[in-house]
Amino acid sequence: MGILADTREQVWDHVKKSLKCPVERGKLDQGDYTAFVPMNAFPGCGGVPGITSLQDEIVIERKANLDEIAGNFTVGRERFEREFIRAKANGIKVFLLIENASWEDVFSHNYQSRLNPKSLYGSLLSWQARYNVTVQFCRPAETGRILYGILYYWLKNKLEG
Repeated sequence: MGILADTREQVWDHVKKSLKCPVERGKLDQGDYTAFVPMNAFPGCGGVPGITSLQDEIVIERKANLDEIAGNFTVGRERFEREFIRAKANGIKVFLLIENASWEDVFSHNYQSRLNPKSLYGSLLSWQARYNVTVQFCRPAETGRILYGILYYWLKNKLEG
């Protein structure tokens, strides 16, 4: 298994350096990362030529910090929400991985945005309920390991039936 990173993902060197598996770049319709496997593992699936991507099943949307997600919930919220509506309609599981943050940072307004902590907290929890999103926080040094773990165990469970 390898990691497929969206071509629009710009600041991700820290992720790429921490991954101990093959990494490819390709256009993803949803999210920033997904898994890929050899083409013959799941015949008939689309994706980057030469590999089969799990982008139609599971993706990870990475945010660098709370300010980035706060921006998504304010400026451009409709576009951001359409991505999650589309993912849910297509049965795609989305993990929202927010770096440099914790729930305590949300509660204590430990971010620059003027978005009220109750609004940010409410939006994150609403997104989980409404769009079957799993929100996780991490440090940048942990991102690659967490990405790989989420995708590895998703694939493992898929293969085990």
